Amino acid sequence: MKIEGPDKARGVSSSNKKGKAGESDGSFGSLLTGGADKAAAAAAPSSIAMVDVLLAVQGADDPAQRAARRRMVDRADSMLALLDNIRMGLLTGSLTIGQVIDIADVVASHREKVTDPQLTAILDEIDLRAQIEIAKMRMALDNKG
Repeated sequence: MKIEGPDKARGVSSSNKKGKAGESDGSFGSLLTGGADKAAAAAAPSSIAMVDVLLAVQGADDPAQRAARRRMVDRADSMLALLDNIRMGLLTGSLTIGQVIDIADVVASHREKVTDPQLTAILDEIDLRAQIEIAKMRMALDNKG
């Protein structure tokens, strides 16, 4: 047997049977023989392009969101600094009512904008503890006077 290359190959001979499939307009038959492949091949690049567009839109950084995120980070930094001052005041015995009021004010400001439930729980604990310490300090000041 002589092999002449891919262009010279002969396919399987088709039978000459005529049935219901042969009597149709050929649209269903064309889907079976490769029409579906052509449609899927045409749909794949457009769906990939749509996914690329969605990812690009999601990755775009909104200036307003960036500024809001920056304000939240600054506020968190100031709150951590105040908490550190309170910790040092407790350790050295020099905690003032002003320091506790400062942390209570920071926690209370912009509280309604916090949507994370874990962060809300932490802020609730800080606020409760600050209010307790303020009440204790006021009672101590009232008893001295």
